[in-house]
Amino acid sequence: MDARKIWLILLVELWHLETLCACTMLVQILFNLRQRRAQTHALNNYSFDRRETGLSYLDSIIGNSDTECVHELRMDRRSFGLLCELLRMDGRIKNDGLVSVEEQVCSLLRVPVPVLANCTDHRWKCFKNCLGALDGTYIRVCVPAIDKPRYRTRKGEIATNVLAVCSRDSQFIFVLPGWEGSASDSRVLHDAVTRHNGLRVPTGYYYLVDGGYTNGEGFLAPYRGIRYHLSEWNGNLPRDHAEYFNMKHSKARNVIERCFGMLKGRWGILRSPSFYPTKTQCRIITVCCLLHNFIRRDMYVDPLEYAVFENGDAPNGEEDNMIDTVEASNQ
Repeated sequence: MDARKIWLILLVELWHLETLCACTMLVQILFNLRQRRAQTHALNNYSFDRRETGLSYLDSIIGNSDTECVHELRMDRRSFGLLCELLRMDGRIKNDGLVSVEEQVCSLLRVPVPVLANCTDHRWKCFKNCLGALDGTYIRVCVPAIDKPRYRTRKGEIATNVLAVCSRDSQFIFVLPGWEGSASDSRVLHDAVTRHNGLRVPTGYYYLVDGGYTNGEGFLAPYRGIRYHLSEWNGNLPRDHAEYFNMKHSKARNVIERCFGMLKGRWGILRSPSFYPTKTQCRIITVCCLLHNFIRRDMYVDPLEYAVFENGDAPNGEEDNMIDTVEASNQ
């Protein structure tokens, strides 16, 4: 056999080999594509089934009774329907069913109303032009190991320092979560006042704060070194004007403590750390405060209110010229 025939046979064999390889690769690609489509279809079916299961469970809760609805959703059926309608009317429910947190803030946060000179509420009538009460609370969170020293509180817990302002009717006016647990209350307040879209206190008005904050324009703290907390009185009358002021101050400012009590009593996710990213955990805190306001505003009877106030201490029913500093004041 001559050399030309040998080369021809080799070329034919190589051509068959390349064709076989190409066909094998094509079959493998088609198989992978089919398998991927099957997985996507199975995932879509799983998501659909899971959503249908969730909707069926939600329908079973709403359809039974107000008692079960309050136990599971923290609001009765009427309030839950109003919340769904509110989100639909304002266009806050997206195509994927998610709701933007930022778009809820403006309508659900309470607008501060000052105490008037003719106020008849015995708790607040001594504090003309007062807008409400301010304080901070710790809410435990999960953070990366490298951030734990910054989030560790004086008691050794890993938590975020949440600044909140509430009105006389126990609704949140302003909420600022996210600060590390090691941050002081005064530092958090300074950030809230100076940041864009932060806490706005008009000149001539103020919030009640505890002894941990600076007593200055816009923030009224009690006298230092004098009895302050209600538990210290034991039924005895105050001896001078400073003790009398602190007593009145304590009774009025206690509204923010009641707000925190209802907030954590209502939402179990705030009583123990969750494993979401830190930013998501802070957004959850904000949403819980907004839902608290909605329930306080639109729900006729809140059973949690009576559970928190068993001691009989129940609550009574412009960008210009704003305070932008937190300083001590001789006044």
